[in-house]
Amino acid sequence: MDYIPILREISEEMYQAIWDTYERFEGKIPPRELGHKVDLASAYAAKDYLNREHLRLMVIAEEGFEDYNGNEKPILVLDPIDGTSNFSRGIPFSSISLALAEEDSLSHVFAGLVRDLFRDEIYWGIKGGGAYLNNSKIRVKPTRNTVDAHFSVNINRAFPGKYIGLNILPYIPYARHFGSAALEGCYVASGKIDAYIDVRGALRVFDIAAAYLITKEAGGKVHVLQEGSKDVILTKIGGIAVIFTATSHLLERISDLLGYP
Repeated sequence: MDYIPILREISEEMYQAIWDTYERFEGKIPPRELGHKVDLASAYAAKDYLNREHLRLMVIAEEGFEDYNGNEKPILVLDPIDGTSNFSRGIPFSSISLALAEEDSLSHVFAGLVRDLFRDEIYWGIKGGGAYLNNSKIRVKPTRNTVDAHFSVNINRAFPGKYIGLNILPYIPYARHFGSAALEGCYVASGKIDAYIDVRGALRVFDIAAAYLITKEAGGKVHVLQEGSKDVILTKIGGIAVIFTATSHLLERISDLLGYP
């Protein structure tokens, strides 16, 4: 079965639900409450699609599926909005993330789609079939050093002397952090940035599952640990640390600078 059209259809219904909810409540309620409403609207739209199409997939999601009893494979790993805080405040960097896995492991993800909510661009990939932005094939930018590299580094709640992610900052001239792990991974895949680093161990599988596949299919390198283990279990959900890079050389350089395993 070709699952990409299904992921596209799900993302379209989620997209419409998000923007309909935003237009209904924007400016009328606080940003945090608005973020919660659009998150739930997106999740409910996905759940409605699955029920309507009789797809009883097992779903791993941030919220909205507590009463859903799907248990069939493949496993759908879903983030209704990655970058909810950005979205609710009108900062144009957030996304929908959808991934499918044959088994309960990140290494078994075989399809992924990330939809940029503000640009309505769709990044997608199929295991062994490449990575795409809308209908155009994408590849990473072959950066070999950090001299002119653009990195995204998550430093939220970072304490000097305790968080190794801070160790990279003196070595890169263009440090960024945008606020949507799924989209930042896709920015590596499409050559917009050279690396995305979040080694806090605070990410969850639905933040990175789709971008993981897309970046690898675009020729990038992805180093992922879950509570120190390279065997990432989807149903375990949390404890994720990642380094997305354009090249093996850059991954090795970053790992050395971080003193990272």
